[in-house]
Amino acid sequence: MHHTTYYAYGFRIPYTHPDGLESVLRALREKGSQIDYFIASDMVFLVTECAEVEPGEFKVITPRSFERHERTAWDRTLREAADRLGLTECPEPGWLLVPDLS
Repeated sequence: MHHTTYYAYGFRIPYTHPDGLESVLRALREKGSQIDYFIASDMVFLVTECAEVEPGEFKVITPRSFERHERTAWDRTLREAADRLGLTECPEPGWLLVPDLS
């Protein structure tokens, strides 16, 4: 069993096969967008900024961690990816802390 925790900026989306995600995200990456996804415990997350925190490691999160000038561009990229995936309703992007025990 693999244990990790993801710290990321984005939102959860309905399950989408990785092949479909890759084809949509590849087109955005070719335009220079920083966009990715991860799957944790059968949940799919569309993200821009993402870090894995393995067992025995830690990440310091300060108030300044949330004050990122890139957020406007990240929000725009996430919405564009969701639109291209045909997702009409998505939550507001935010900072996620997602444990994965898969």
